[in-house]
Amino acid sequence: MRIFTVNLSEGKISERKIDKDLIEKFIGGRGLAIRLLMEENPRKVDPLGPENRLIFMTGPYTATQGSFTAFYNVTTKSPLTGTCSAAHSGGHFSPMLRKAGIDGLIIYGKAAKPSYLYIENGKIEITDASAIWGKDVFETTQELKKLHPGSKSAVIGPAGEKLVRYASIMNDEHRAAGRGGVGTVMGSKNLKAIVAKGTGEVPSADSAFLKESFKKAAETVKEKSVAFATYGTPMVAGITGKAGCIPTRNFSSGWFEDYEKVTGDFMHKNGNFIRHAACFRCPLHCSKFNRAFGEFEVETEGPEYETLALFGPNCGNNNVNGVIKANYLCNKYGFDTISAADSIAYAIELYLKGYLTKKDTGGMELKWGDPSTMVKLVEMIGKRDGLGNFLAEGVKRMSEKFDEKAKSFAIHVKGMEPPGYEPRGLTGMAIAFATSPRGACHLRGTVYVAELFQGVIDRKKIRGKTPTVVDYQDLATVCDSLIICKFGARNAFANSLEQLAPLMKAASGLDLGADGLKVCAARIWTLERLYNLREGLSKKDDMLPERFYTEEIDDGPSKGQIIDKNEFIAELEDYYAARGWDKEGVPTAETIEKLGLVGSK
Repeated sequence: MRIFTVNLSEGKISERKIDKDLIEKFIGGRGLAIRLLMEENPRKVDPLGPENRLIFMTGPYTATQGSFTAFYNVTTKSPLTGTCSAAHSGGHFSPMLRKAGIDGLIIYGKAAKPSYLYIENGKIEITDASAIWGKDVFETTQELKKLHPGSKSAVIGPAGEKLVRYASIMNDEHRAAGRGGVGTVMGSKNLKAIVAKGTGEVPSADSAFLKESFKKAAETVKEKSVAFATYGTPMVAGITGKAGCIPTRNFSSGWFEDYEKVTGDFMHKNGNFIRHAACFRCPLHCSKFNRAFGEFEVETEGPEYETLALFGPNCGNNNVNGVIKANYLCNKYGFDTISAADSIAYAIELYLKGYLTKKDTGGMELKWGDPSTMVKLVEMIGKRDGLGNFLAEGVKRMSEKFDEKAKSFAIHVKGMEPPGYEPRGLTGMAIAFATSPRGACHLRGTVYVAELFQGVIDRKKIRGKTPTVVDYQDLATVCDSLIICKFGARNAFANSLEQLAPLMKAASGLDLGADGLKVCAARIWTLERLYNLREGLSKKDDMLPERFYTEEIDDGPSKGQIIDKNEFIAELEDYYAARGWDKEGVPTAETIEKLGLVGSK
């Protein structure tokens, strides 16, 4: 592996040696990145300070001739949550980074002036970005494409420059390493972009096996994933909506009476859908380009399910055109759609309950189901203008200005706003949200697949969910470290470590087997826990917003659902035990030794 350290303050670039045993223990991607973050980041480092590492990492499977090989990982200490935070993105940037001879970048310091990294066939330069500082994501991407024909870039927009707490790193214009503020950290370093251009071959141990696995994956998804290929993730809105598990009006309910108006099927029938799109070496083509009409007229890639659910029902909004425009603006300015939509939903409820007034909002009236104001607020966030400056801080920091009652409906875990799964109706997701190292997250453990898509466990009961949660978290950890797209792992490889292990062997030559991959996952997950404990988090940060313990879902198929706090805590302690942690959620000495993490505490 070729990993380089970039000191922006001094303008120095050096190659970092990575021993083979680290790959055997941490695989790559998210796994190797947390190992490096633990080693290199000073304790209690300021996330927006120069010493906070911003780590770009590919995995052994990235850009090989297998299927779903497009992803890269970005790990840092989050300015939104204070946790270790890993974000991922597909598209075409990561394969180009590997073709350019780079497997990873460890970036720290702060450039004296706006800069970007230009990488071509193993050579890295720190380049002046003054001419593109201030430009939006689309303008920046196009300008870099003109300056460096044949290149691919990962960039920040104005949101990253202005330190919106949940700014994203964007590639291919619309693809986002979206959660936790990785783009904010990039902006704090005066780093506008990373541009890669390469003609090299990406190494693998068995390219013939990988090529054959691509053919089989293509056949599998063609046969078994027709609906997903047709509608992409927006099809999920029809499933969660029908089940009463779609976040509604700031997670006050799971039932939205107009959910059918924010689904993939509706967008097709309504004329919003334009065309399919795909990442590098993807046979599924799950991404969709859509157009919005009327006052929201625009064409864009997306929205994905989370964006539909949270700018839709969670803002009380049934106007899909408004959602499409909000998605476009989030991508243009470069920030996370989930955190932005949840922050707006919280502000609406604050306004309706008298915590915010027209003096605070600049004269705007905030109410459910007002897509015009919602879209205006999105643009204000991107500019940190007026009320947008308040919303740009995220729900946790917004809530700190108010009393305990206002905090009870501030919907976040560890400072991260949750995605489109109502945890009172999907109780396994309640445990997954609580225990995710980066805060409320569906991608750290896709338990909703078992609870809702497959229906193999009772979605309304919380006790006994631990084994399923652990299995899905370990699976996600392997996917994020290998790195393989989770939709590919699910639709082509049955979410099976037994099927992923041969891909790891063919890509890297390491025959870890399914059992070996699971041990790696436990090691990575526990190291992330140790990092968060080191930075001051504890068991108290594994709790959910008070609303979920005190308010029942008021209508629909999940009516009456509530999370019993005592049962939740009991299940949380079962989870800790399953992970080899004590009752306070601290990994035991035996677990640390067993996983080979001695010295990491």
